[in-house]
Amino acid sequence: MEKHLIFMDIDGTLVARDQKISPRTKSVVADLQKVGHQFYIATGRKYSSASEMAKKLNKKTQVIASNGSVYSINEKLYKKHLSDEALQFVYQTISEHQLPIFFFGEHTIFYNQQLPSYLQKNDQSRIGSTEEDFLLINSLDHLMAVSHRIINGIIIADERETELEEVRKILAQSNLLSVSSSHPNNIELIPLGVNKATAIQAVQKNLAIPRENIISFGDGLNDLEMLQASGVSVAMGNAVAELKHHAKFITDTNVEDGIANFLLDYFY
Repeated sequence: MEKHLIFMDIDGTLVARDQKISPRTKSVVADLQKVGHQFYIATGRKYSSASEMAKKLNKKTQVIASNGSVYSINEKLYKKHLSDEALQFVYQTISEHQLPIFFFGEHTIFYNQQLPSYLQKNDQSRIGSTEEDFLLINSLDHLMAVSHRIINGIIIADERETELEEVRKILAQSNLLSVSSSHPNNIELIPLGVNKATAIQAVQKNLAIPRENIISFGDGLNDLEMLQASGVSVAMGNAVAELKHHAKFITDTNVEDGIANFLLDYFY
């Protein structure tokens, strides 16, 4: 069979809340890698967190991180950053609305308010590994002093979805950055013109893999462009309804080995 490129989102796709990859998924991926198929993690997480998850799968798995802002091809790393103009506009906008924000570097998370408990505890493994990974930003000047380290960001505000939609429109209309969302409680902030699909297309071009041999798995709206850039688009059983509508296939949920089940059916 011709070689395929296979891209997998992490949260809600490859793993559940326990952040563990099932032994069955690891086995199926390893078997397919042995015959030449290439696997990528494709996530909104910062690069260091995404890399750690890729290593849990195995050392051959490569990474697209920060919603396409950072990606690797044959161990070479490519990066794009939010512009200074975008950072200034975002910071001023969220300050007016008193919203919490997190900016991501390769290894560090910069935040403007007290870390909520779910980031300090249950979800800390999702975005960081130690408390030293977090740095408080207390002013626009402070933000601009570290702007060269910032790649992308996310606004998270539970129970403020109406306000988030308003802010999302303001940010999108600025034409300074791209915006997306993995859940109704957030706005993902990405360098202008960048998404998971642009990274996939760069990888595809470099490795000369035809579009029809690209498989992608996702569950959230920030996976939409990725699925649209793939010849074989697969929504998880737990995916949001809109993503399922655009996917060619729907597999089982992330806690039912949806990725492994689909790959076994597809390749065998």
